[in-house]
Amino acid sequence: MNKTKKLTILHANDFHGQISFKIEKDYTLVGGISLLSSYIKKVRREEDAVFCAICGDILQDNIQNACSKGINTVKLLNLIMSDALSLGNHEMEYGLAHLLIFKECIRTPILCANLIVQQLDKPLFEPSRVFEVDGIKILAIGVIPEHYVNSMMTDEFCSTMLRYKDTYEAIRAEIQKHKDDQIDLTVVMSHYGIEGDRLLAEEMPEDIKVDVILGGHSHIEMQKEEIINGTLIVQSNYGMTHIGRLDLDVDMQNGGISGYQWELIQLNDSLCDFDNEADGYVDNVLYDRNALKEDCNICEFAERYEHKSRLAETDLGDLIADAFLDIYKPDFVILQSGSIRLKSCGPNVTLETLKQLYPYDDSFVNVSMTGREVRQAFEYLFSLKPDGSVMNGTFQYSKGFHLVADVEKYKERGCRMEYIGLWGEPIDDERVYKVGMTKNCANKFKRYFGTVLPEEKIKLVAISTFSDLARWMISQTEKIIVQNKGRFEMLHTEYLQNG
Repeated sequence: MNKTKKLTILHANDFHGQISFKIEKDYTLVGGISLLSSYIKKVRREEDAVFCAICGDILQDNIQNACSKGINTVKLLNLIMSDALSLGNHEMEYGLAHLLIFKECIRTPILCANLIVQQLDKPLFEPSRVFEVDGIKILAIGVIPEHYVNSMMTDEFCSTMLRYKDTYEAIRAEIQKHKDDQIDLTVVMSHYGIEGDRLLAEEMPEDIKVDVILGGHSHIEMQKEEIINGTLIVQSNYGMTHIGRLDLDVDMQNGGISGYQWELIQLNDSLCDFDNEADGYVDNVLYDRNALKEDCNICEFAERYEHKSRLAETDLGDLIADAFLDIYKPDFVILQSGSIRLKSCGPNVTLETLKQLYPYDDSFVNVSMTGREVRQAFEYLFSLKPDGSVMNGTFQYSKGFHLVADVEKYKERGCRMEYIGLWGEPIDDERVYKVGMTKNCANKFKRYFGTVLPEEKIKLVAISTFSDLARWMISQTEKIIVQNKGRFEMLHTEYLQNG
C-alpha cells in the first residue's frame, strides 16, 4: 500500500447568487457559475482524486432569488455536482420550510451537524458523510454558529421542535460514529468566518482531531493558508470569483496530512473555457419571465436618490454613470442627463421602477480620445454658441471625473471650462483615454461637442444598456450607495439665461 496518496480539494463559499461573470477593465471575464463549473470539470479530468465542497451562503435575497427565493439556482448547483454543501446564514433567511424544500431539490448532500429535532433526538440534516475518493476516506462534517439559527427559532414551532448542538460536541460525535471506518482525512465545512475558524481550531479539545477547516463568511481574498493547533484553515473569496485549491499528500497509514499546497485561484476565461450548458442556464435564470416579475425588488438603494436638475450633478446620475463604469470599464463615463427619467427613486427598486428610471435601451461604446481631444470637446460644450446658447447637451459623469465650468463672463466668453481632471490629476493631453458613452451619445457627439468621432476610434462593448444595468443592479449584494460627489461644478450659474 502506498504511504501517501494525492488528493485535490476544491472549495468555494459565499456565492450570494452571483451566477453571472463580470467584465474586468482589461476585458477579462471573471467569475460566474459557467467558469466555476468548467474549472471543476477540468480538474476532475486532470486529477485522479478530487473532492469538491461549497461552504455556505449559496443563496441571496436579490432578483435572481427574490421571487423564487433561491430555488431557481438549484439547477445550477446541481450542474456543478459538488460532493458536499454546508449551510451559511443566508440559507436561514427564508425560514425552515424553504430550507427543507431547498434541501430536497439539491442532489448534493447538505451537511449540518448542529440542528437536532428535539422530539426524536435526530439530526435535521445529514451531519456528516464519508466520501471515498480513489481509496482515500474523507469524513466531511458541516457546522454553523448558533446565532445563525436564531432567526428560525423565533417561530414557536421551530423553537419547540429544534435544538442547537454545540459544535465541538457535534464534531466529536461524528468522529466517534465513524471511528471504525478507517478515516484518512477529517474535514470540517464551516461558516464561522476566519476569526471563528481560528478560534474553533485554537480551542479544539485534545480528543478531537480535525485535519482541515474549509471556511466561509468573511468575504476575504485569503493570501495564505493558516495552521492553528495542527488544523489547516482555508477559505475562498466571495461572489463566485475565486475557488480554493488544496493539493494534499494524505498519509494512508496513520491518517492526516503529510504535505500540502494551497492556492486561491481567480476564475477567468484564460484559466478555462465557459461551460456552455451552465451559461445557458444562467441566461434562463437571469431572464426568466416568471422570476423577473415587474413588482419584484431587484436591488436596494441606501436611501431615496434624486435627479431634480439635468444641469447639475445628481445622485441618480452619479449612480447610473458609476454602474456603466463598473460594467464596461472605460476610464470615465459621460451620460446624457435626459436619459434619466425619474426625479427620485428608491430605496427599493423593482424591475418596473428601473424601466421608468432608465427606459432607453441602447448599445454602449468606448471611444479612444487623447486628453487634448477630451479637453477641446468640453471647451466647445461650455462655449457660447452662435445662436446665443451655452450648451447643446447636459451630462452626468462617473466617479473620479472632475469638471469645473465658470459662467461669470457669460456675455463676453460664454461658459468657460476652468478645469477637467481624472482621479485628482489634470487630464493629460498626450494620454489616450477610453471614454464610455451610449451609441446615441456618440452619434450626436458633433452636436454636443463640436466634432465628429471617427469610426475607427469607437469600440462597441455592449448591445443592451438596460439589460446590463438591470443585471448590474441584480448583482449588488449590499445596499447601493452613491460615491464620490463633486464631479461637476458649475460656478456663477446666475449668469445663465433661461435656466
